[in-house]
Amino acid sequence: MQNNIEKEFFYKSISKFTSDIEVAADKLINFCEYIKKANKLHNLTSITKTKDMLTKHILDSLSIKHLLEGNKILDIGSGAGFPGIPLAILSPESHFLLLDSNNKKIIFLNHVKINLNIRNVDLVHERIENFDDKRSFDSIVCRSFSTLSTIFKNSENHLKKEGIIIAMKGKYPDKELSELDKNINYKVEKLIVPGLSAERHAVIMSKNRNED
Repeated sequence: MQNNIEKEFFYKSISKFTSDIEVAADKLINFCEYIKKANKLHNLTSITKTKDMLTKHILDSLSIKHLLEGNKILDIGSGAGFPGIPLAILSPESHFLLLDSNNKKIIFLNHVKINLNIRNVDLVHERIENFDDKRSFDSIVCRSFSTLSTIFKNSENHLKKEGIIIAMKGKYPDKELSELDKNINYKVEKLIVPGLSAERHAVIMSKNRNED
């Protein structure tokens, strides 16, 4: 961290997620440092300063933590590990499967997993539309991944009957919502990210339970 004010702000921001603030903060900051180093070889993010990563990546990812249901979580198109890695660090009781089509990013995330001793994460190199796995999940999350209709179409087979899909978006996605099948249940929640003024929303989608 650059100074004590920034450190205090970050500690306060994650204090609502954990009582072991220093351990969690240390892992999250180190995660950002790993990204900065790997960014020199791989295009993981356009954000290069730790301070900005902590707000625009870490705290942004954690803004959906209160929406998670169950303890089996699938993160599709995880990329550099968002939102999956921050959520996993602050949800040790849950298990996360991070999926990405870029094998270099999966190799990077495996490096992070080992070095930060994150035991509740598995990694798979695969596209969600080709993901052939019999496991089903309580919550499926994604961040800036695709349109809502595409996300639902490619994810619904991996969702438990009572499960939810949480799609992170910027501005209120009017057009994408209008394109959703009428049988898809959804609600939209405005997200609050400490230190970030830009709009953030989460679209929570689920299967129409009357169909079963």
